[in-house]
Amino acid sequence: MTTVADAPAAQPPSAVPTREDLVQRAADLVPLLRANARRCHEERRVPRENLQALKEAGLLQLTRPHRYGGFEVDTRTKVQVLGELARGCGSTAWVATLYEDAAFIVSLFPDEVQDEVFADPDVTCTATLIPTAKAVRQDGGFSVTGRWPFNSGCLDAQWVAEPAVVELEPGQPEVCMFLMPYSELTIEDDWYVSGLRGTGSNTVRGENIHVPEQRMLRMAEAKEGTYRSEINKNSPLYRIPAIPYILTSGGATFPGLAKAAMELFLERLPTRGPIAYTGYLQRSDAAITHHQVAEAAMKIRAGDHLMLEAADIVDRHAATGEPYGPEERPLLWGMVSYSNRLFAEAIEILRGASGATGIHESQPIQLVARDAQALATHAVMMPTTGIEHHGRALCGLEPNTPFL
Repeated sequence: MTTVADAPAAQPPSAVPTREDLVQRAADLVPLLRANARRCHEERRVPRENLQALKEAGLLQLTRPHRYGGFEVDTRTKVQVLGELARGCGSTAWVATLYEDAAFIVSLFPDEVQDEVFADPDVTCTATLIPTAKAVRQDGGFSVTGRWPFNSGCLDAQWVAEPAVVELEPGQPEVCMFLMPYSELTIEDDWYVSGLRGTGSNTVRGENIHVPEQRMLRMAEAKEGTYRSEINKNSPLYRIPAIPYILTSGGATFPGLAKAAMELFLERLPTRGPIAYTGYLQRSDAAITHHQVAEAAMKIRAGDHLMLEAADIVDRHAATGEPYGPEERPLLWGMVSYSNRLFAEAIEILRGASGATGIHESQPIQLVARDAQALATHAVMMPTTGIEHHGRALCGLEPNTPFL
């Protein structure tokens, strides 16, 4: 393992591409990702060609610090780039999201930790949020033991930030993130699912893993945007509190899936014949088809508006350093959740309108629908959860989640 002493000097800041350039780079990859989507699903991991294309396009550098060749993009750019990737492949987009999120998290650790991790310019990291592990102080650091599910992208990553409950002060348990190399952990091959199969979101376990003090991050501080990096603390990106950041990342895949469903449906529509048991000889002539595509299009447009408005709220706070009001974080969760519902409804309309032939494995829209169904069950992305949090805030009630 590379040590801080062995690490090469940090790279000079890269010329940061424009938002338009990065979005176009992602759009240029859609044909490749769409062509590999079925293979990604069947192999239960992102194809090497996809990962290499992401790296060559610089799309795994969005949230890495400038001094390591990263771009430190704003939230709107992040949302739009990841959404474009999802037009090609939901699993690839979700893994890219986790790699970007984890790079963001690593950038919040002490600067010497960043030197160690980002010494490899091609390094990828993952992270989870469910604190199913325990940690105890030991030998100037911590001993961590646990089993963590849902490690998206773990098969091609080198580091992972996992949460565990620890008593930094006697009798005061709290959740902290512990950064560990995958070489010291075991990946269980258990990701057999109906959708987002290509994310390879397997369970990871470790026993008595020694984690140095500097590779620990307190979640209570991360929730408020208080981090351990000195060099990054004045960057707008690294002022974003954990929850607004995670919400806008998680919500970025759904718009791309919905747009993919629309594109696939319209692409196939001219070749589709009659609607069975009706007088319509061409499906494109039927009023029901017109209603279906228009309603799906409006849901996608409305969902886009909510997602980009949420991104702009986060970017405004990041740029000014203005603290969030008591209702703003629940509002963000509600906006992302409601947009997820709109995108999911649009996809389901188009899946249903695709008829019986649309469920055949040869039809890409069925895979898009399965990925959307899987994403809608994510604990953070689940529409009902975020909408409830926003509703509680509107009713003057305190949050009923530690994340807020």
